[in-house]
Amino acid sequence: MKKWTAKERRILASLRTPAHIQQFLDELPYDEKGGAVSPRGVLRNGKAQCYSGVLFACAALRELGHPPRMMWIDAASDDGHALALYQIGGMWGSVAKSNFTTIRSREPIYPYFALGLSYFDGFFNQYGKRTMRAFTVPVELEQFEPRGWRFDDGPMTYIDRAIDTAQREWVLPRKSIKRISRVSESLRKAGLLGANREGLWRPGNS
Repeated sequence: MKKWTAKERRILASLRTPAHIQQFLDELPYDEKGGAVSPRGVLRNGKAQCYSGVLFACAALRELGHPPRMMWIDAASDDGHALALYQIGGMWGSVAKSNFTTIRSREPIYPYFALGLSYFDGFFNQYGKRTMRAFTVPVELEQFEPRGWRFDDGPMTYIDRAIDTAQREWVLPRKSIKRISRVSESLRKAGLLGANREGLWRPGNS
């Protein structure tokens, strides 16, 4: 069974709270390439994007005693998004890697449903369109511990399948889509502060 190296353990030991994990992710360069990268791969490559960043955050939260769980957010005219989940006192918080400042961490103050919906207003593409359409129930990663998900150098399609088949906790009603407004220009600019432009969704690239 694979284990963390001494160097990896030192890095993980320095991440003593969810806020430390979020700061670590924020300081990693944004990887414009999509696809799954294991937590070990993130440490090796020194960069991450949404999906790989959340897999790393789930592994780091596991070291703190939290079950490794993630939420997947479906989007239209945009990339989907992932959150690493944790609970304190029965309330949910999240950690996330994102090219947008508005869809990263949330403090552990939310019922699960409210946590997911807290991302709606800040979830938009580079053109200012609000794009969030659904989110899943928690996807449990501990079930993949026998497959070595924390160290896997493969595509980890088993996690993709778990996301695709997970029940959607909330889905935006189709009749509501036409009533959704665009974000203000000031919010759009704030969301893109420091973004890696090569990693942004564009028509035809998803």
